[in-house]
Amino acid sequence: MNQLAVVLVFLPVIVSIVIYLSKWRHMNIVAIASQLALTIVAVVYFTHFYGDFESTHIVLGGWDSRIGISLANDELSMSFIFLSLFSWWMVLIYTFRFGHTEHSFLFFLIFLQGVFLGLLQSNDLFNVFVFLELATIIVTILIAYNKKGESFRSALYYLIVNVPAMLVFLTGIILVYFTFGSINIVALTEQFQDVDDTIILRFSYVLMMAGISVKAALFPVFTWLPKAHGVAQSAISALLSGLIVKAGVYLFFRMNFLYEGAGFAYSDFFFMVGVLTAISGVMFALSQKELKQILAFHTISQVGIIMMGVSSADSDMFYGGILHTFNHALFKSLLFLGAGVIIQVYRTKKVGEIRGVFKTMPVVSIFMIVGMLSITGAPFFNGFISKSIIKYGLAEQGWRYWALYVINIGTATSFIKMSQIFFGPKTLSYPLKNMAQNVAMMALAFGCVLLGNFYIPFSEGFFGIRVEEFDLTSFDVLLDYGITVAIGLVFYFTVIARDLKPVRMIRESRISFENANLVFLIYIVALTTYFVFLS
Repeated sequence: MNQLAVVLVFLPVIVSIVIYLSKWRHMNIVAIASQLALTIVAVVYFTHFYGDFESTHIVLGGWDSRIGISLANDELSMSFIFLSLFSWWMVLIYTFRFGHTEHSFLFFLIFLQGVFLGLLQSNDLFNVFVFLELATIIVTILIAYNKKGESFRSALYYLIVNVPAMLVFLTGIILVYFTFGSINIVALTEQFQDVDDTIILRFSYVLMMAGISVKAALFPVFTWLPKAHGVAQSAISALLSGLIVKAGVYLFFRMNFLYEGAGFAYSDFFFMVGVLTAISGVMFALSQKELKQILAFHTISQVGIIMMGVSSADSDMFYGGILHTFNHALFKSLLFLGAGVIIQVYRTKKVGEIRGVFKTMPVVSIFMIVGMLSITGAPFFNGFISKSIIKYGLAEQGWRYWALYVINIGTATSFIKMSQIFFGPKTLSYPLKNMAQNVAMMALAFGCVLLGNFYIPFSEGFFGIRVEEFDLTSFDVLLDYGITVAIGLVFYFTVIARDLKPVRMIRESRISFENANLVFLIYIVALTTYFVFLS
């Protein structure tokens, strides 16, 4: 039965090759059928091993487990597997056109799913590196798929920023293998607990975390994300922002689990990085004038909030960060898909040039509003519960609590700015000719509302978090959200709407590839100073 883990990797890879080689115009139906088969395989695998994931460990090719290609699963990886399956379902439905298949697009899209599922299940460090490199190449192609100058430039920037990060990550793996003679994560977890001299371990941790930070778009190495997500097709932006960027977050979890036995995982350093990531993301989002750029910078901001949670050894905050990872995948995918429809109809990305969306496309508007309420942490929507878990964990920590509060005000302000697109008279005609797009958005909106109201069984069933204390209907909760929105309104009309010079300076700031690498080196030095010399 544990061979099904291999099927989860190779089924989408094989199907993608078949789609690429075939010229049949209905191959998108084959893609949907393969996605259904993949989902069934994942469900069967999960139900068989639920409660006994230790027996999922498999080594391919008969090699020694210390150096061979190894796969394994647990509750965390299975949660991400189901999240990835759901995300790919939404993208496949959103891009579905009956009788019309873009074979090369589907090839890269479905091949990427196999690679991502392999990354989630990898139990050896080198295989993690290989899957990350494959994902980097495929994502680069998907960013450039529009074949426009801006797309090519952004794709190239994404590639050349991520390549040094992956080389640094590989160097960390080499240090581990040189010291312990193994790349098997399970075996290394046990070995790390018995190490007295941790200097090499600390260097390897620094190098791997530096590479992971680029993948997760943490401050200050996030410069590739708005460039890539802002120009890619909206369906790809939804996948990149909702899920692919979480590869870095997922590896942050994994590496901290691995290094926890050595005694220096989870630290104030990454909490500070999370705060700076969230604040910088909000600042840049507030200054933007294009829909997708606002959403792209808010991906950075929300990843910062996730890091504020998962950088803590406190179990509730940690699982709150994990839960926010899943919630963000839902509402950010919804927002990107909705923005894609709006941009397609209005033929512009600029917020100032889009008006009357609610009267033009009321259904899409409702879905977008659900996403906006979710990301701002409104009660009865999924973003509320995960943000509340983190906020309650910070309640007695002074400035940390208020930092999150300020970030939430900035988020509310940003989406107050975006909400102006809904007002005004109907200026265009929007026939409901593509129901597939609405189906995908409806499923995501339903997920945001469902998790926002039935969060107790989900939180306790998957993560073991007891969340009965979060009352969605209490006056204090509604008042707190109302105050946040009210302050956001004041800030928007007094500062952001006036487009003051500091706002313009933030929007017009650019960072070159050379400076991005310099910042990356400074970040590595900061990591080294903290984890090697100060800890």
